[in-house]
Amino acid sequence: MYKGTIIYTGNFELPDKNAAAHRVMNNGKIFKDLGYRVVYLGTVREESFEGVRKSDYCEDIFEEAYPTGTKQWVNHIFDTTNIQRVAANFTDTCLVIAYNVPFATYKALKNAFVNKHIMVAYDCTEWNDYAEGNIVKRLYKKYDEKQIRTKLSRVCNDIIVISKLMEKQYGNRNLLKLPPLVDLKDSIWQQEREAHEGVFEFCFAGTTSNKESLNKIVECFGKLDNSGLRLRIIGQTKEEHLAVYPQHEELLENDCRIVFGGYVSHEAAVKQVLSCDCYIFIREKTRRNDAGFPTKFAEAFTCGVPIISTNVSDIKAFADDGVILIDDTSEEAILSAMKQAFDNGSKERSLKNSFNYSNYLNETKQWLLKIYD
Repeated sequence: MYKGTIIYTGNFELPDKNAAAHRVMNNGKIFKDLGYRVVYLGTVREESFEGVRKSDYCEDIFEEAYPTGTKQWVNHIFDTTNIQRVAANFTDTCLVIAYNVPFATYKALKNAFVNKHIMVAYDCTEWNDYAEGNIVKRLYKKYDEKQIRTKLSRVCNDIIVISKLMEKQYGNRNLLKLPPLVDLKDSIWQQEREAHEGVFEFCFAGTTSNKESLNKIVECFGKLDNSGLRLRIIGQTKEEHLAVYPQHEELLENDCRIVFGGYVSHEAAVKQVLSCDCYIFIREKTRRNDAGFPTKFAEAFTCGVPIISTNVSDIKAFADDGVILIDDTSEEAILSAMKQAFDNGSKERSLKNSFNYSNYLNETKQWLLKIYD
């Protein structure tokens, strides 16, 4: 039975340009299966334009330009005109879900819709106090992270969280815990694996960020004296890597086993993960990393490949015999895990459904019912 329109809004780049887009699109499939129409307002970075426009690939996806410069950022934080324009297109809008928006933006959204009988929920996947840009933007980001972490539950009753740490922090509210989800019916998961006979391949997919310890992966791999190994890095070029880690220049010049794939589509990245012998990512155990949940883990786990990861967030709750968890990011721990993965050898693998969105239909239904109690 059709129940109305839900609008998802935030700085995600649709349809699949970043992890945020994957998050909201797969969450949206839950709401669709429960009888709602789901409409999105995302951002576009490649061009500048005024106001809001409908995308040219889906009638339920709207776009606004990603803000640049301090003035545009201030307007983006406090001005709710664009989301109100989107909502005006649908007379049956019943819920707006704000994805990782600033604290001030959430309060502005709530005020904008309070007299229209439209509830505003929050989808929180990170406590991130890091930002690039000028000093004002960096300081505001730190201030906003603290607001989201400590005050969100004071102003928002209905919150989607991504981890147990967030669940504990916001525990006195109507909470729905959703890890990063996938749709196993999507063709990207049905791709054939590429064979690489005689080579055991470690794989990392993603850009260099302050969450990752890719430098430690590269340095530890370089210490493995075995010509039958390969480290494939997807999402950045060798030049982009050296711009962040110039100390790796000699290592990369002398070790042809480390290969870079550059930016590829999400579909191509998943195919490389499906084809590898072991997926590896290393993150320091920080509050930020424990509060989030790595999309990298959810996707590699779905692929059924062995995984090496640090024990952050809720990973341990999902880990099985194919996951090697390490408790620190020391060279000794990473090298030991790599050697263990190689000794285990290449194995037959099949897709796993732990993160399939359909597993979370009932919890989401109960969460929605409580919104309107």
